[in-house]
Amino acid sequence: MPRAEGRKQVDNRGHAGFSVISEFIDRLVSVGRTNGAGLAIAVDGQPRFEHHAGLARADLSGGPEVLWPVASISKLYTAAAIMRLIERGRLTLGMRVSTVLPEFTGVGRDEISLRQLLTHTSGIPYESPRHVERLAAKTSLEELTDEVYELELCFKPGTNQSYSDLGYALAGRMAATVAGTPFQEIVRSEILEPAGLSNTFFPSPESELVRTATVQGSPGIDPDTAMYSSAYALGLAHPAFGVVATLSDLLRFGLLFEPSSRTRIHSRIAVQAMTTDQTGGDFAAEDMVVPTGVIHAWGIGFMIKGRSGYPELVSSESYGHGGGSGCCLWIEPRHGVAIAFVSNRHYNSDPIDFMTRLDQAINVTMACLTR
Repeated sequence: MPRAEGRKQVDNRGHAGFSVISEFIDRLVSVGRTNGAGLAIAVDGQPRFEHHAGLARADLSGGPEVLWPVASISKLYTAAAIMRLIERGRLTLGMRVSTVLPEFTGVGRDEISLRQLLTHTSGIPYESPRHVERLAAKTSLEELTDEVYELELCFKPGTNQSYSDLGYALAGRMAATVAGTPFQEIVRSEILEPAGLSNTFFPSPESELVRTATVQGSPGIDPDTAMYSSAYALGLAHPAFGVVATLSDLLRFGLLFEPSSRTRIHSRIAVQAMTTDQTGGDFAAEDMVVPTGVIHAWGIGFMIKGRSGYPELVSSESYGHGGGSGCCLWIEPRHGVAIAFVSNRHYNSDPIDFMTRLDQAINVTMACLTR
């Protein structure tokens, strides 16, 4: 995909709160909470602010041309591509996985629908129990996904919620099967190219590693197989974690789902389905398998704020997604705000500070913009 040259930062003048947000991003780096960070904002569908600080990698400063592994935000790109197939009648949300992949049967698997895969209510485990080992062996995406046919379900489909990368890998396989084309090509032709996201890659070619941020604490035994920082992992085009993008491209992707934006790929009714609850959820589950025992409101790809404590200073109807590499995309339709935040210290490095960092980025931004 062609690379946009000479892209300039958004003009940060014009709002008194922008300097406060810049200072917050600078402070995250100066006190050592992350190596690099960036935050971009759109208001009423228009990009208004972008600021970078620190190092994306040892030899690369944060800036507009840096590619950030967006980790689980990749699931939104996957959901968006699948929704295009739904709009064309190739798939439905209620379609059972087994109708497309007949070998996916037995022990409750026959009951699992595409909707359940995309809302994390299928019962499919998060990852293989040998995930890091399988990364170290440079296992192919096909083989990684195949393991879902053998793993035991965590609960009866639809009765609980458990976040699942493998569920999204299976959803990508469903889409590729009905379309008769590799899933990465579906994402490219249905989302990246129509939206003009020329600085977003899925998979990421090795030629772009030189401007790709390194994620400290990324899962993996060595740098050659690290989940978000290696040519191998970023070349998988994994539907759950394979996208890399510049900060501005991440924001522009989010604007595809912001009501006041003029940029639209999907029908309005499809966007509504993606950004409103599809679980009937935000309630206590009948089978309390996970410690919380709660099904949170979830759209198609998008987490819905609902009663959840995360993020903090946003309305209940807002929606978005975080990524374990230290990033977040969040849309606040009540105030016409879209926020893209990136950093490069993985959840595993410090889970408590990780969540605090994401909450603070959204809290500071929303407080500054709603005074």
